[in-house]
Amino acid sequence: MAENLLEVRHLKTYFKIGGGFGKKAEYLRAVDDVSFTLKKGETLGIVGESGCGKSTLGNTIIRLLEPTDGEILFEGKNIVKMSKRELARLRPNIQMIFQDPFSSLDPHMRVFDIIAEPLRAHHVMHGKELEDRVMELMHVVGLDPSYAKRFPHEFSGGQRQRIGIARALALRPKLVICDEPVSALDVSIQAQILNLIYELQEKFDLTYIFIAHGLPSVKHISSKVAVMYLGKIVELADRDDLFSHPMHPYTHGLFEAIPIPDPKFRSQEDNREILSGDIPNALHPPKGCYFHPRCPYATEECKCNTPEFRELEPNHFVACHHPLACGQGTLKE
Repeated sequence: MAENLLEVRHLKTYFKIGGGFGKKAEYLRAVDDVSFTLKKGETLGIVGESGCGKSTLGNTIIRLLEPTDGEILFEGKNIVKMSKRELARLRPNIQMIFQDPFSSLDPHMRVFDIIAEPLRAHHVMHGKELEDRVMELMHVVGLDPSYAKRFPHEFSGGQRQRIGIARALALRPKLVICDEPVSALDVSIQAQILNLIYELQEKFDLTYIFIAHGLPSVKHISSKVAVMYLGKIVELADRDDLFSHPMHPYTHGLFEAIPIPDPKFRSQEDNREILSGDIPNALHPPKGCYFHPRCPYATEECKCNTPEFRELEPNHFVACHHPLACGQGTLKE
């Protein structure tokens, strides 16, 4: 059995809003008591509507944002407690592919220097060895090495994301956090980048956290999936298990919202349970279960008590007082 590469325990990332001049400060709970484990070689897909805390979670794990509370254990070592020097030594092992390939690359740097920057910053390679490594990385991600002297503006969105992927792989990381890496790309290019990410995992024995709001891409690349709502993970399960029978009404609602492409089956859309209402204000979330104002199965218990995140079936965790059976809108006994 593969060992745990990453373990997140009760992680919280809160942002202080307001305060001063006699006013009481409020706190936005962007990540609110999140826990999960990730084994070597796995891909954890994280899905949810915009603003649910997916990207904040990824940025906190890599310590681009400071956590308010909780633990982040990477190979058994708590990242939260690390000094700046210890964190600098860890950074080569955890890298990130950013969402926007247009703003994540320095427009004043040539492609060669963009990919070489982490190697230089960590004093890993110099001279001919560094040059060979950059050429190798460009080849691996499907870029012609002759483009090394070009600037980012001379590339398409898909090519820019390949540059970002090459930069993320330069230091041979063990964990790569992919923060919506295809959401800014044309649909025709998305599949190419997803296939590339999958192939690189096989080739370099990578572990991924794959953040997205599109369920098809998560299903394509993930081995297990976490569903987030207002800063909390409400369901976590192996990919096939989650997609075949979601237990949380929110997860079920996300699946029901997926468009049906075949006109022959579009009449089925009339029978689907589409989520109603808007996401509550994260500054003033509802009492009890955060999802209860939009849940068709909510009871008084849901309005008063926060559901426990518990394992209802092997490796299938749900935070719901009334989980669904087989994802068909019926309550699980």
